[in-house]
This record gives sequence, C-alpha cells and structure tokens, in this order.
Amino acid sequence: MKKHIQFYQVAGITIEVTSDFPISKNTFHPKFNIFKTDKPGNDNVKINHHFHLPKLPKDLKRFERFNDGQWRIYKTKDRWIYKYKPFLPLDPDHRAIAIFSLDHTQVDIYTVDFDKDRYKNYLSPALTFLNSDQILFSKLLCDRKGLIIHSNGFDINGQGILLVGQSGAGKSTLSQMLKQRGHKILCDDRMFIIKTDGVYRLSGHWCHGSVPDVSNLRVPLKAIFFLEQALKNEFISIQNKNTITQNIIQALVKSFLDSEDWNKMFLIIEELVKDIKSYRLKFDLSGDVCYKINQMMSE
Repeated sequence: MKKHIQFYQVAGITIEVTSDFPISKNTFHPKFNIFKTDKPGNDNVKINHHFHLPKLPKDLKRFERFNDGQWRIYKTKDRWIYKYKPFLPLDPDHRAIAIFSLDHTQVDIYTVDFDKDRYKNYLSPALTFLNSDQILFSKLLCDRKGLIIHSNGFDINGQGILLVGQSGAGKSTLSQMLKQRGHKILCDDRMFIIKTDGVYRLSGHWCHGSVPDVSNLRVPLKAIFFLEQALKNEFISIQNKNTITQNIIQALVKSFLDSEDWNKMFLIIEELVKDIKSYRLKFDLSGDVCYKINQMMSE
C-alpha cells in the first residue's frame, strides 16, 4: 500500500507523519502549517496512521497501568499502548489505539472511524489523532532534558520569559499587555523548555490552551516570573531554590510517566532552578510592567 508522508518540526524534533490514506491540506488543523518542513532532521520521530485495528496481546489486562474512562494505558516489555475514547465535550469524536515504542520515537495510531473523505477534511488538532500530542511530547522532552510547564511563553527581543501563575494570577492579562506592545507569544497555557548545547530554550508548539496563538520560534530562556496581581509593579528575586523548585513542580504538566522518567524530570528541574533566575512579579493594570520587563531583558 502506498504511504503518504508529511514532515513537521518543533523543539528541534522532526516528526514524520505517514498514512495509509492521502493527507490533504485539511487533514490537520491550519496551525500546523508553520511547522511544516520538507525532510527529516537530526532528531526524528515517526507517526503512522492506520485505519484498521491492531493485534494486541491476549493478556493485555495484566499490563494495565492506568484507567480513567477516557484512557486505558498499558506498558509491556517493549511498548506503551494507549486506548483512547471521547469523554469530554470538546474531545475528538473517534476512538483510537496508539502504540508507542518505549522511547516514543515510533508511534502507530489505529482507528476504524475514518474513511478517506473524512480523513481528508478532519482538521485534526493533533498529529497523533488523539485529543492532544502532549502524551507524545512529555516523554520526548523528558528524554531530551526538557519539560512542559503550565505557563505562557514570550519572545522579548530574542530572549524568552515564562509567565507562571495559578488561575486568576494574571497570565492572560499580562500576556495581552505584552502582545499589545509587539512582543511575540510562543504558546498559551503550556510551554516547552528544552536544554540543547548547554542552553535552555523555550520552543513554540501547537499544544496550546484556549488562546490559539502559536509560534515555531525557539529562544533562550532568560527568566521565570511567578505572577501576582497587585497595586504596584515590583520584581522580587527568589533566592530560595526549594521555593522555586516547589513552584515549578506545581506548574508542571503531569502526563503519564513511569518512575524512571519522573526521576529524570526532577533532575531536569534541579538544573533549571540552579541555572535560570526566577522572580515574583507583582504588577498592576497600567501596563508599565511591560516596560520594566523589556528593560530587564536588555540588561
């Protein structure tokens, strides 16, 4: 059977998507267009789309690691198996089985809910045809000294900042102020951080939150800001490493990982906290804080 192929690149990783059906310009959401590339790179992942059911081990139940109604997750000696079904109102309306190699660089997606015409015009929000590609990237980044953090990321004159805060802390408010002043948002709600060649970089990607702004830029991470709305603008350097560590752990996007991966994750956080400056950022609604952030990035 003829294979149909497209390539995408994000965070230095090239993803090759192959399909048993033809891939049209409307198979995937338009947000993917800026991530398209024309060939493999130095670090490659393959996703294969199939439109039949796979053969699974008869004793699969004994490998089960997780079951919450939406996902049933299994780990055998040589692969991860994810069974997905729609659960939430905005979930993709099809069932799928995803079989990952242990390092997640080989992915086979199986579904019987598509014919060629539906696949041609589906506008999928995820290359894996699951409800998100976050499952894929959590493992890939973990193995590459990377993290996914609940935060908004910005490019401030070629340098990256993370805006971290609980609901109501002002991420959306400050992000809007920065956008109005011409600064580029890399992604909303969750950011990729990956250390390459000794440098932490923020990478734009397509696994965004409610704001659909995405970017394919990669910029060095200069500072992490933990946000607090206040009556004045103030930067307070956080010197206590344990405090920073706990704040980052609370903001970590916690996909399903095994104990070995979690040990890697904590080591990555430990290095990040040691190398990158963190601040409590108190700000009012005047917009003056944007000037202060810009000034700090220039120092």
